[in-house]
Amino acid sequence: MPKPIALPPLERLNELFDIVPIAESHFGVRSGLVWKVSRQGTKGIGSVAGTKKPDPRKPNRFDWTVEIEGKKYLASRVIYLMANGVDPGEFEVDHEDRNPLNNNVENLRLFTSSPQQHNRKPQSNNTSGAVGVYWDRGKWRAQLWHEGEHFYLGRHICKIKAARAYNDRVLELGLDKIGKPVNDLEAIACDCRKHA
Repeated sequence: MPKPIALPPLERLNELFDIVPIAESHFGVRSGLVWKVSRQGTKGIGSVAGTKKPDPRKPNRFDWTVEIEGKKYLASRVIYLMANGVDPGEFEVDHEDRNPLNNNVENLRLFTSSPQQHNRKPQSNNTSGAVGVYWDRGKWRAQLWHEGEHFYLGRHICKIKAARAYNDRVLELGLDKIGKPVNDLEAIACDCRKHA
């Protein structure tokens, strides 16, 4: 990911914008910011600040950007600074619900690029329905990758046991606190009847 450009000072952002909550029905219509000053054209006081732009790195993803004194910034970074008084700097601003159009303050959190990868659903080729679990030579294999380190968590007859092994290691390492998902064991279907 390219290095983010430094944000304007907090005082300047507070002169230009107000943060407003976004109803779920308005994701993609509102950025989470409104102008406190009149802008060129139709951008008057109280109008939505920013433009929804496609992300060139990720197809079908859009982000809100705002232009301030000729430079473009991600609206999520501006909102994070305004709400928390802390410039994200080198960190990425992550959307907890995975929706980049939901710039509500409570949905934004800071992560380095490594934990950012944790906040993902199982891959589309995942046939187990559980994160960190896949079919391997007649058994369910559990494994975990973190910061380039591989943790082999065994091969199990029961898919739920494999998912539990994955969850246990995530919790043991405290990775759940930085967004690494854990499996909902109640939602996993397994025919083995050996869940104990």
